[in-house]
Amino acid sequence: MDWQFGLSIGILVYMAFVFDFFGFLARDELLLRLLMLAASVLYLFYYYHVADTPLWDAITTNAVLGAANLAMIGVVILERTTFSMSKETEALFQQFPMLTPGQFRRLLKSARTIAVTAPRTLTMAGTPVKRLWYVHEGALRIDKTGQETLVEAPMFVGELAFLTGAQASASVTAEPGARILEWDAAELHRLLRKSSKLHVALQAQFNADLVRKVTHSAPLAN
Repeated sequence: MDWQFGLSIGILVYMAFVFDFFGFLARDELLLRLLMLAASVLYLFYYYHVADTPLWDAITTNAVLGAANLAMIGVVILERTTFSMSKETEALFQQFPMLTPGQFRRLLKSARTIAVTAPRTLTMAGTPVKRLWYVHEGALRIDKTGQETLVEAPMFVGELAFLTGAQASASVTAEPGARILEWDAAELHRLLRKSSKLHVALQAQFNADLVRKVTHSAPLAN
């Protein structure tokens, strides 16, 4: 191998080291992975050209690591962007400002979609609540201690019972035309135990929803 070519190829190792070095200093996960991927590409080129025959063992192992890193870069991008969301799903995501796109995708994946065509009772006062609902279109009638209130979407139903395990404090009925996301409470709790960040984000979303309920609810005239 020409010594000048060998010297130029050797520079790739130092360039890869620079990418690795700044990658380890990066606090942002996406930037870290992009820098490490760049270093992997340089190492692959180096291992292919440094000897008279390619160093296939090193090339194979680094290629596998690079592919795994590339896959995780895709995961991080999906976590941070609305890429691949339909317009309808993206519009629904806008109602969850406390969640990242990735957190919203996981939450939506575990939900069941309901289109209400006739009055549908969601909770009865004094009874256990085994589900959580999010009404993103339409209206709800809330009956608490004999006083009815009409509330327009969007809003959660059953979130206090979901968080505390208490029985429903009011009877809630979804009006025809409402569109709802429904979660099994036990399954959703299992999902939240797997991700503390999703748990915190959803609690923040509950708090924002509670403020909206207090601000916009109005008793129905007798």
